[in-house]
Amino acid sequence: MTDGADLVTALLARAATEPHRVAIRDHRARSVTYGELGCDVRAVAAHLTAHGVGPGDGVLLAVRPSPRAVAAALGVVLAGGVVVVADPGAGQALLDVRRRVVPVHAAVADTLVHAAGHRPLSALLARLPATSGLQLPDLSTAGLVHVVTGPRLPGVPRSATRWEHLPPAHSAPVVGDPVRDALVVFTSGSTAAPRAVVHTLASLSAGVGAAVSALGLDTDDTMHTDQLMIGLPTLVAGAVWSLPPVTASPDAWLRQAARESATHAYAVPAKVLAAATRGLPPTVRHVAMGGAPVLPATVRRLEVLAPGVDVRAVYGLTEALPVAVATGADVLASPSGRTSLGRPLPGVAVRIDEPGTDGVGEVVVRAAQARHRLAGEPPSQEVRTGDLGELAADGTLLLAGRAKNMIIRGQANIYPELVEPLLLDRLGDVVRDCALVGLPDAVSGDEHVVLAVVPVGGLGRAHPSTASRVSRLVHGAWAALADEAWRPDDVVLVDALPRRGRSGVVDLDALRAVVSHDRAGAVR
Repeated sequence: MTDGADLVTALLARAATEPHRVAIRDHRARSVTYGELGCDVRAVAAHLTAHGVGPGDGVLLAVRPSPRAVAAALGVVLAGGVVVVADPGAGQALLDVRRRVVPVHAAVADTLVHAAGHRPLSALLARLPATSGLQLPDLSTAGLVHVVTGPRLPGVPRSATRWEHLPPAHSAPVVGDPVRDALVVFTSGSTAAPRAVVHTLASLSAGVGAAVSALGLDTDDTMHTDQLMIGLPTLVAGAVWSLPPVTASPDAWLRQAARESATHAYAVPAKVLAAATRGLPPTVRHVAMGGAPVLPATVRRLEVLAPGVDVRAVYGLTEALPVAVATGADVLASPSGRTSLGRPLPGVAVRIDEPGTDGVGEVVVRAAQARHRLAGEPPSQEVRTGDLGELAADGTLLLAGRAKNMIIRGQANIYPELVEPLLLDRLGDVVRDCALVGLPDAVSGDEHVVLAVVPVGGLGRAHPSTASRVSRLVHGAWAALADEAWRPDDVVLVDALPRRGRSGVVDLDALRAVVSHDRAGAVR
């Protein structure tokens, strides 16, 4: 992508010059070329424009990750519209965006989304564990322009245009002002309600360009990932995007990576480790991880499981991606109590807000790839990450933890993200999941530290002595994993950790309620 070019223009240019090169292959080995992708992007844009969608108009996108989802999103942007990601977990935040921020005039959705609002499918989905409780977007607003993809199902509006029936575009709109709104996507922390993040075409394009450079992507590469903000840089670089389903099991994820002879892979650390344990394909030379802290223990484990593979730890957030990229060596060189995130990327300015005596404060970012604003708030040139960190003398950014997750006890600031993965790695045969949480003490003002543990095999099948055994193992391993000042006061067994949002972060408020109720059975 040339300097100053936006990502849509860059992709359309590649579609014109290399139409037969494979762009995306899915889990069923179906290929879409750059030329076909470009045709779909132009067809979506022309159809929306012909039906009155203009600059600044919102278009709900409710399509599962697929080549069509990519083409739909880029087509909306080409038409001058704003992609509003219809996140099933956004709930009220999505309604607020539609009512107060972006006027929604169209929707591109899987037919399943329409059918899910009508019986009998709605009743069936409500009973399935994977879909019960989903807050699917309401697409019944009168006058919406509908495009649908997927099998014929009941509930689809009669006026909807099927994807297969989109007429080819002989001409398409020209990408307009790059500083206009292009994307509204939702993010939430462990205690906060979902927030709507507004990106411009310029900030999205800057993020894509930064990722291409940071990950060293080239035309000979094949990137295996289900993440759009890694897939788009792959396409801009002219590489092949191997796109697995978000729900792919480690075995299925690996089979596709092997079939596609993937050279690069990107996923959250837990998924990468699960795949590496089974054996990465020999073609994979580069593994990038993000979405959660990449700890030294993770890198050391990968060095054993996949020797010779280049490791990258990508630090960023929905509001600014990427911010920094660390090598495996950087992570292994992390000082005690910190995790190295590497140096901020070129053009990224980082400051530490209100650092304490230990140099730790909130990480604040300013960059071209930073979002324009949060919906309902004025524009801001800085992004407050909610992460706690410090800048080393050589400019390396060091992570200490999440501001909202930090537990204060005495003189110790406890950062759960830095110890929980270590416990899972060390005690994986008995601990399936775990989380540290603080319960405020009304008298001392300190927090009572509780480790919630989901035992392997589930709580229902656990022997009465399991709690004592798990507690002994945790305390026995603690000295080798974390500072003594971080040791939990109680260990509590729970059925599951309550989670929220697309990223499945632990809902700390809900967890506090669970462990407060269960502390009678806690083991100290």
